[in-house]
Amino acid sequence: MIAAPFYVVFSLKSPSKFLMIKVMKRKVLRIRRIAYSFLTVFALSVTGIHANTMDTVYATTTEKTQAEKDAEKAQAEADLAQKQKEKEEADKEVNRLQQQTNQLQGEIDSLDAQLVDLLADISVLEAEIDDNLTQIEEMANELELARATEAKQYSDMKVRIKYMYENQQKNLVEMFVTSSSMAEFLNQIDYANSVMTYDRDLLDSYVAMRIEIEEISAELQNRQIELQSQQSQLSAKQASLNSLLTAKQAQMSDYENQLSAAKQAAAAKATEVRKARDAARAKANVAAVSGAAAGGTTSSGGSSSGGGAATGSGTSSGAGLNPGNVTGVSGSSVVAYANQFVGNPYVWGGNSLTNGCDCSGFVQQVYKNFGISLGGGRATSVSLRSVGQAVSYEYIQPGDIVCYAGHVAIYAGGGAIVEAQDTAHGITNYRSVTCHPILAIRRVV
Repeated sequence: MIAAPFYVVFSLKSPSKFLMIKVMKRKVLRIRRIAYSFLTVFALSVTGIHANTMDTVYATTTEKTQAEKDAEKAQAEADLAQKQKEKEEADKEVNRLQQQTNQLQGEIDSLDAQLVDLLADISVLEAEIDDNLTQIEEMANELELARATEAKQYSDMKVRIKYMYENQQKNLVEMFVTSSSMAEFLNQIDYANSVMTYDRDLLDSYVAMRIEIEEISAELQNRQIELQSQQSQLSAKQASLNSLLTAKQAQMSDYENQLSAAKQAAAAKATEVRKARDAARAKANVAAVSGAAAGGTTSSGGSSSGGGAATGSGTSSGAGLNPGNVTGVSGSSVVAYANQFVGNPYVWGGNSLTNGCDCSGFVQQVYKNFGISLGGGRATSVSLRSVGQAVSYEYIQPGDIVCYAGHVAIYAGGGAIVEAQDTAHGITNYRSVTCHPILAIRRVV
């Protein structure tokens, strides 16, 4: 459409040839401008679509990353809840076994007391048996002596009776003849009768003594049998108590082993809970810092420039939030310098690393030593959340600034921070980086 008229114009040899060429050039230029405008609009629209698409993809990637971190946080919290439940069950088992052990110990103590009383009774009974045996032996000796005395008296009395019977007539005649009077004769007869009566009485007393000794001996023998029976019963009871006590002690040993194992299991569960709590806290910090950093990426301007300054709120672009070194100062050098002041005092509002400073003053003065400014004027835990570049928790490095609610510290590596902790502790370097919920991590070196 455009080339044909142009060709016709050049093929005509007329006076108005140059005028027509001029008109046609204007039309061509107009058409070109329209085409260029169309191409420009098309290019801009394509570029806009691409930009919008990239923003959408990046936002989607960021959202997915944040969603994954939130899911990890939720899983860590669920793991923590499960570990806490398991620890509670382990503690209940420890309490149950402890109660059973205490109850069993009470039973053992009661058996011990019964056994002590029983042994005391046995000891008393054995002493009584020994005393009874001594009395039996003594009664046996007395009985033997009584029987011998009785036999001798009986023998002597028989001899006298026989003598008097055989010589009774002679004796009576002799006593009558030799007596000076009838009274003397009667006295002699009375005397003879008295001797016979005495012998009889003496024999009767010996017999009575023997009978009494025999009765006592019989009683002692019966008592001995009774005591021995009691001794057998007490010995049987002692054997039963010893057997029961042995069984209880064996049961106690088993309970103690179970209790020890349960306590070890509870301690292990406590360790698991502590680790799960640290993991949940770390996941929460990662999610919080990542979310805060992602928000800062979409809303803040470019990163800080050189010259040692580290002001502004810029962050590194793209995912990961692991900006590189921009000052040439190593984080390990910052930590080494900060550690020189560990043990120095904490002074609220202070800015002397030697005489005392607070948390933000400590961080500001440490970086000031390396020519790095953390903003004009007095730094605070709030203002330090926007210095340098944002860092994700998983990329934290020694020398990074860790911001908490109302507190700030320097990451020292190995999961610890160096900080001006408080007036009670001063400057320290032993606390965990997750000792408080992390609000931001900033890199200025």
